[in-house]
Amino acid sequence: MTMKIKCRAVIFDFDGTLADSMPFLESIGVEVMMKYFKVSRQEATECYRSTTGLPYEHQIKMNFPNHSKNVEAIEEFEKMKIERIFEQQLFPDAIDTVKELNARGLDIFVSSSTFQPTIEEYFRRRGILELFRGILGYRPGFEKGADHFRHIEKEYNVPFKDMVFVGDSLKDYERSKGFCKFIALSRMFTLEDFEKLGYKGPVVFQLSEIPSNLQTG
Repeated sequence: MTMKIKCRAVIFDFDGTLADSMPFLESIGVEVMMKYFKVSRQEATECYRSTTGLPYEHQIKMNFPNHSKNVEAIEEFEKMKIERIFEQQLFPDAIDTVKELNARGLDIFVSSSTFQPTIEEYFRRRGILELFRGILGYRPGFEKGADHFRHIEKEYNVPFKDMVFVGDSLKDYERSKGFCKFIALSRMFTLEDFEKLGYKGPVVFQLSEIPSNLQTG
């Protein structure tokens, strides 16, 4: 029998976790890499997936360090993203899962590599901002991982030990280490992919499985 995770707050990644936006983001991310860095589709896909979960700015700088086209590539990706990000739908079980966790008295947060104003507007347009105690997006110097976890600890008085982060990427797991518990959502990455990084926690395949893995702390 799997041991349930005790927590007071659940922090959800956004792209690929709450929102079915990864196919869209990967498609434009790969196209931009091919256009500006003259790599093949296979190479661009490998570059994108190896850094998925990070802001695109970081993905570009990690894969193509000091390249003269970096700024242009980042700007084009962000322009293409903002034009269509609001069309991307939440996964069918996202709202019900968040509501169930709310009903248990858990604080629910979003921690995203999408820019702060964009992520807030996404939930505002859907009329569900009130489901979340806090929505944290990206800005330089304040990003998913340590910055967001420390902000939640300080501003909302939630100790690291009482947080659980739910994410779909290997980078999500890496950023949780040393801070809080983690639940892996297997979509782009498999159980084996997470295990290769030493992950031994629960792996779920849809959001509706999360409540059964948690115990209110």
